[in-house]
Amino acid sequence: MKTYAIVGNQYEGLYTKPWSEVQKYTQTKPAPKYKGFTTRGEAEKWFADATGASGNLSHAYETAYEGEFKWQAERYYMFTDGGSRNTGNVAGGHVKETDKAAWAIAVYRGDNPHQPVFSDAGAFFGKTNNEMEIFALINALKQALKVKEKVVIVSDSKYVLDTATDWMYNWQAAGWRKKNGEIANLAAWQMVYDLIQQQAERLSLIWVKGHATSAGNVLVDELLNEAMDGLK
Repeated sequence: MKTYAIVGNQYEGLYTKPWSEVQKYTQTKPAPKYKGFTTRGEAEKWFADATGASGNLSHAYETAYEGEFKWQAERYYMFTDGGSRNTGNVAGGHVKETDKAAWAIAVYRGDNPHQPVFSDAGAFFGKTNNEMEIFALINALKQALKVKEKVVIVSDSKYVLDTATDWMYNWQAAGWRKKNGEIANLAAWQMVYDLIQQQAERLSLIWVKGHATSAGNVLVDELLNEAMDGLK
């Protein structure tokens, strides 16, 4: 019997009901992670990884919809964000070579959530929002390698967090392939995978709603916009 696993909303759990009944449990905000499995054992393993119950928190992420979560003094918190001023989308088109894009990170110690100890940003022409979100994650992971303490990555991108905690492992196991079509931003995701493998036991992740009450998330949005403003 097929088993469905849902993580990240009020319906979190395992279900053997027909998909026609389970589907409504996945249509919430924030959107959960969910997957169907041919055996219950496979579903239980995925669920344990996705909730952190397996002990590997790099395969899971906490949801802080209002931007609030409990800080721990002995950890570093690395906020990431990426964006693109995609003028092509206004007309239903793609990113143009002249469109501005940027990424930003801000690093805080857990004992001082009000003042970052490090921040950085980079800007480009002609890059997509998703590319910038990944670039931000890559730069945060590189900073994480410089410290020995545990690190929490905080992002408002479901695309980034779902891929970094789930999808990319399926791609890697399949030889960096997926069933339908090419993997977008493949080289960047391979870099993310390598960086996470070097420090997975120290990493955990949090999703926050964009522009919510999280000061760190607001700061990285400001930094990336300043970076784009500086492009000539």
